[in-house]
Amino acid sequence: MFHFIKGNPDFFGEDFVVIENNAIGYKIFTSLTTMTSVRQLKANVMMYTQLVVREDDMSLFGFHTREELKMFQLLTTVSGVGAKVALGILSSIEHSQLAEIIHSEDVNSLTKAHGVGKKTAQRIILELKEKIDIQDVAAIRRIEIPETLGNIQNEAVEALVALGYGKNEAELTVSQVSSENNSTEKIIKAALKTLAR
Repeated sequence: MFHFIKGNPDFFGEDFVVIENNAIGYKIFTSLTTMTSVRQLKANVMMYTQLVVREDDMSLFGFHTREELKMFQLLTTVSGVGAKVALGILSSIEHSQLAEIIHSEDVNSLTKAHGVGKKTAQRIILELKEKIDIQDVAAIRRIEIPETLGNIQNEAVEALVALGYGKNEAELTVSQVSSENNSTEKIIKAALKTLAR
């Protein structure tokens, strides 16, 4: 129904962003990766969308890149993986990294994603391994996480992981807030504030 929506972010929820376009606010459920991109862009944001229709609800899901949308669509083809579970996975693991995990059949890494147990991880790998072109998906990363974070940032990431956040989620948030903070404690506090939004 909607291929994409272009507009300005008006409000950020825990797992959604409201994009204003022509005086209409579109509530779009999205991943942490896309949320971070949208916060950085601040205006004139393009969201590639998928309308998910259930008996009692219609929800719009959207992502900053076509590649992340494609991964979302693939995940929702897996039996037992609904839209919200797929969103939780993409908030824990960046989509190109997820493609690599599925391709290498890394069950343990996949179970670190929010809402994914061992059986679900095995089912995702079994059903999607042959559907993912690892070279196409891994080639494009619109949000780059620094390969080497400083000691302070690494300590903050480790602390967030110990609190139950996914490593990818922690790294994204720490890289976002560390430029304005110069100690591990300040970075952790700023990251927790961002994650709580």
